[in-house]
Amino acid sequence: MQGQKGSRAEREGELRHLPRQNGPEDSTGLNREERRIYSRLTRRGFMGVTAGATLAALAGREPTLVRAQPVTPATADAVIVLWMAGGMAQTETFDPKRYTPFASGVRVEDVLSTFPTIDTAVDHIKFTQGLERIAGVMDRGAVIRSFMAADLGFILHSRHQYHWHTGYVPPQPMAMPHIGSVVSRTLGPRHPDVPAFLAIGQTVEGAGEIGTLKAFHTAGFLGADHGPFLIVDPQDAASAVRPPRELGEARFQSRRALLERLLAEEPVHTYGGDFQREAIVKSLDSADRLLRSPSAKAFDLSLEPQASFEAYNTGRFGQGCLLARRLIEAGA
Repeated sequence: MQGQKGSRAEREGELRHLPRQNGPEDSTGLNREERRIYSRLTRRGFMGVTAGATLAALAGREPTLVRAQPVTPATADAVIVLWMAGGMAQTETFDPKRYTPFASGVRVEDVLSTFPTIDTAVDHIKFTQGLERIAGVMDRGAVIRSFMAADLGFILHSRHQYHWHTGYVPPQPMAMPHIGSVVSRTLGPRHPDVPAFLAIGQTVEGAGEIGTLKAFHTAGFLGADHGPFLIVDPQDAASAVRPPRELGEARFQSRRALLERLLAEEPVHTYGGDFQREAIVKSLDSADRLLRSPSAKAFDLSLEPQASFEAYNTGRFGQGCLLARRLIEAGA
């Protein structure tokens, strides 16, 4: 070709630096797309392509390798969530960092954890000093340290709580179901007389941030029958499943009929679909069964053996943990 100079190697070296042209071919005899591909086949590019192809081939075998591993069947059919609203920094509990003892003049950036670490029952897993009893049973637990919270600002804690409990970032155009409602809808109740989803110790009456808390303590679009059974005070839980003594069976049924007539005047009965109406009826039926069921005794903390009760009786939170355990044992 006219205009070419030097050896072939020199021309190939120059090829990678030629400007792109609009014509189909230039003085090299290659069109623009061919020059682009050819210029990438340097020694480094060749090694990269080869390595990528090798990894792709190995990745193609990965599902077979994974299937060859024994799968441990899941055995848990109930869960207790201890929600520490607004507290328990991970660096001071289950994910401690380097400990720097406090001293006058210590730099803030050097303080990663303010307590020493302790060993647990599992090698290479450390906890913060003060959690010795939990550390001693970690061979029966798991620590998840990969959770990343969404960036929702730092002013309103309720926005983060809404996201954690529902998986949705507020605000939303409709009521979103709590994760407990999703479990209730997906798995159903373990016991026909015991609610599948209960929430203990959370006050949801009021305004401001409380309104946001109330917003995610619902079943949302899954239906009222999958909503949480709310128990504000664990010590008073028994009254929630015990009709007043002066309310006999006949009067109880009369009130049930009156409630159904009142609900029939609600907009959901007038404008809602069969799904919404049936969900309300199912909720009433579930409440009736619980009131008459022996399982209602699980709500009464006075029936707990005294020694066991005192072990939990550290305050309202401890009593809530005791109630949660009793409800799980009853089939929640």
